[in-house]
Amino acid sequence: MDATEAIAVIILIVAIVILVYYYLLNSPGAMDKLRGYVPTSADAHMDEVLGGNSSDVANAVKEDDNSDSVTKRIKVKLSDIDMSGINTDAFSSKIDAFLDAKSDELIKDWSLATTDDIDDLQTKFSQTTSNVDALEKDFIEFKKSSKEFQEATEEKLSELDKRIESLENN
Repeated sequence: MDATEAIAVIILIVAIVILVYYYLLNSPGAMDKLRGYVPTSADAHMDEVLGGNSSDVANAVKEDDNSDSVTKRIKVKLSDIDMSGINTDAFSSKIDAFLDAKSDELIKDWSLATTDDIDDLQTKFSQTTSNVDALEKDFIEFKKSSKEFQEATEEKLSELDKRIESLENN
């Protein structure tokens, strides 16, 4: 037998084992027979030592198989819960205490603005607007003074031009 035949036999054996496993999972009668043959404990005499009965374990397993699903057994309606014992004030005070303790971290982590930050921004804004207003007034005054300076300079230049012309004509 060469290597390819050996690999084919191994694959065939693995496929048969998988088929038997799924057959045992899907047929409850076969699983019950298998449980009868296979001991539930590691040692066949362990039940005698512990004083237990192997039929108790088998019965428990059967009860689990026959029982309803866990969600059906645990289903509880909200109307059945006694709400009088729940203290919302204590719960909200715990939340408030947690937020007070962690508020600085939350503000820093989430980049939140506080009322102090907003007040600082408002004072800075009012200072900036007053500074802009002052700069605008200064600019208007400079414009006026520069116009006056230009007019005075033009007058002096025109007088100088007249003198130069009169000197040239003489």
